[in-house]
Amino acid sequence: MNKIPRSNSKSPLFIDESRRHQIFPTFSEQQIALTERYGERRTLPAGEVLFRQGERHISLFVVVSGQIQIERDSAIKSNILGVHGPGMFTGEIGTLAGRAAIATGRTLTECEVIVINEASLRTLVISEASLSETMMRAFILRRVAFIADEESGGLILIGSQHSAGILRLREFLTRNGQPTAYFDVDLHEETSDLMKRFGVSIDDVPAIVTPDGKVLSKPTNREVADAIGLSPDKLDGKRFDLAVVGAGPAGLAAAVYGASEGLSVVVLDGKAAGGQAGTSSKIENYFGFPTGISGQALAGRGLSQARKFGAEVAVPVEVTGLNCDAARSFEIHLDNGEKIHAKSIVIASGARYRKPAISNLEQFEGRGVYYNASYMEATICASEEVVVVGGGNSAGQAAVFLAGHARHVHILVRAEGLAASMSHYLIQRIEAAANITLHTRTQIVELLGDHRLEQVRCQHRGDAPQAYAVRHVFLFLGAEPNTDWLGDCVALDGKGFVLTGTNIAKDDWHLDRPPYPLETSRPGIFAVGDVRSNSVKRVAAAVGEGSAAVQSLHQFLAG
Repeated sequence: MNKIPRSNSKSPLFIDESRRHQIFPTFSEQQIALTERYGERRTLPAGEVLFRQGERHISLFVVVSGQIQIERDSAIKSNILGVHGPGMFTGEIGTLAGRAAIATGRTLTECEVIVINEASLRTLVISEASLSETMMRAFILRRVAFIADEESGGLILIGSQHSAGILRLREFLTRNGQPTAYFDVDLHEETSDLMKRFGVSIDDVPAIVTPDGKVLSKPTNREVADAIGLSPDKLDGKRFDLAVVGAGPAGLAAAVYGASEGLSVVVLDGKAAGGQAGTSSKIENYFGFPTGISGQALAGRGLSQARKFGAEVAVPVEVTGLNCDAARSFEIHLDNGEKIHAKSIVIASGARYRKPAISNLEQFEGRGVYYNASYMEATICASEEVVVVGGGNSAGQAAVFLAGHARHVHILVRAEGLAASMSHYLIQRIEAAANITLHTRTQIVELLGDHRLEQVRCQHRGDAPQAYAVRHVFLFLGAEPNTDWLGDCVALDGKGFVLTGTNIAKDDWHLDRPPYPLETSRPGIFAVGDVRSNSVKRVAAAVGEGSAAVQSLHQFLAG
């Protein structure tokens, strides 16, 4: 990133030219006629604004004749992203979900269009298979192109690579597919002028500048989501057939199968779709993807699929409590004070990595200590030595990915090796990498530094601790279940994971029958994925459980 972009730039949206025909497809006359079943034909004058950036619940426009220009603004410039001619259509994946438009559409000439509202659009993509395939592919690829092109406008994020807050915001915006231009006070010389322009001081960072010039200083994820139209509409008092708590692979699978079978579904997640799997740089042992797929790409596909079938995926919305004593439905308490009701619940809240017993660990979180290994973290530690702590697949995937960016990767495990906890293909990759070293029977005992991590003190079993000049540590230390919000509603095992099916003692049943497969001790509440006791910690297993739980909850709802 060099100079601050000048206003009114007319550079087009960056796209993969080989996929232009998929990003901007053209309907045939027969296909245009088919879309009219779901919309209304109108004639519009030149210069009419069809939708504005930031507006929610906008319609989709199919162009019969004339041209529609798509443009996107930020607080520092305006960009023309493209022009839709006859047979083309507006919209991207956020349109289907009723989220804020990330661009403005206006007619360049007098236009004849077919206007399809949000509800009718969802009906179209479910009912018309051939049109749906073309439109869904275009929607997804357009959002991908928006994200890839930082210079096309949108949000501006100002911060420092050494700030824990900036890493949190960058991760939140990236994982939720929000196009963002990042300016670093330490790396980009133009950041100083940008801060003066918007009255941002060093004490205000990390700061976000919205497209209309509003400055958010040190915002929470929810404050950002509310400001840019990412957060859901008001949920308070709404009733659903199924509430899924957690938007990882298991939760999204439950949402897809539930919504596709006619249930009203809401998915609640405090961060982003994908769960822990969504942070993986590449998943290579997931069935059907022989060359691998990133966790974020897999999560994005699942999210689009859930929304295609009408599921409400609400992010960032955290569940804080559950009233499970109601006779006809469950009352779910949300972090913003709202309450919703559901006839059934799928617990898919997953697990979080355990934190080692190091006294000053939190001091360095986001400033040298990380729990993800994405591209953002990799750029921070480029050409430096890093430490990865853990012996599972997540640690192995992180080490292999980071080896492509860091000077050297040190893997620390307390065990004698990796064979008992890591897939063989990852062990082979680690052994083949010249810049990865495995240290067995070794652990970190102390972190050293002032404002950021500067050294780690490690101890090999039986030896005296030694300090090493390492500024980046990645922790992948097993799992702790996210079950605090459940209270005493369902039976848990000794480690806090949710018991299901035949693993539940009869004395713990809150019902007069054996639990259905994947059902908890409370009738109508099911558990899937990493949060479930004795689950297989694999993405494919989580997806399978999410789909299987829907079959069981149909039995419950029919009872």
